[in-house]
Amino acid sequence: MLTIHDAQYLTYPEYFGAVKLAYLRNRVPSALRRATAVATPSEYVRKTLIDSFDVPAEKISVVRHGVLPHIGQGATSEIELRNKFGLGNSRILFMPAITHPHKNHEFVLRMLASAWKDSSIKLVMAGGVGLGETRVNEVISELGLGDRALRIGRVDAADRDGLIKMSVALVFPSLYEGFGAPALEAMALGTPVIASNCASLPEVIGDGGLVLPLEEAVWAGALTEVHARRDELVRRGHARADLFTAANSAQDLCRAYEYALGTAS
Repeated sequence: MLTIHDAQYLTYPEYFGAVKLAYLRNRVPSALRRATAVATPSEYVRKTLIDSFDVPAEKISVVRHGVLPHIGQGATSEIELRNKFGLGNSRILFMPAITHPHKNHEFVLRMLASAWKDSSIKLVMAGGVGLGETRVNEVISELGLGDRALRIGRVDAADRDGLIKMSVALVFPSLYEGFGAPALEAMALGTPVIASNCASLPEVIGDGGLVLPLEEAVWAGALTEVHARRDELVRRGHARADLFTAANSAQDLCRAYEYALGTAS
């Protein structure tokens, strides 16, 4: 059984170093040929592999990620988080993502400096340092967002869940996701999602959030829409997250192994 979480290197090879790109181009096709069965987290990745490597469709199964039932139970309180990160009384937009270029932090930063320039809104960006870190910091400086765009680095699960729960919305303008776990976590925790319509995100979010093309004019009214439809979006998000339980993920995995065992016997 082979698991492939994404095939980003096929779509955005420019985001990979020469050594890693050469490794992936060599090893992924070889592994797919040798595997009895393959699991992917989304239909998007499954279809990419079928189309790119001429893999028999029946060989690849979608094994969705699942949210654990206790998510959010140990979340840090809003008061503690506001004090810890100096958030004051600001309305929070949360973006949990390593600063890799494909995460597309710059898009949200430009929204913050234009259509979302209300000074009461702060963008809190959690996550480690990626290949785009320097550019993210440059854009924050260029746009004069030092007091409204906060890089807080890696956070633990309790702080992450608390930040999601207290936020106006989770913003996720990623160019590529093999699945998009942060969007699912937000829906499970009752926070509206504003995401791009790229890669697997429409498949995962469905009607549980706002899935929008990466155009500033389209995103301009997203916060107003979230405010007007908040109760509906929370309800739809919960319903969507209910499809992605740990139990459902386990069932998917069992079916994939049943196929592998049946083929090997």
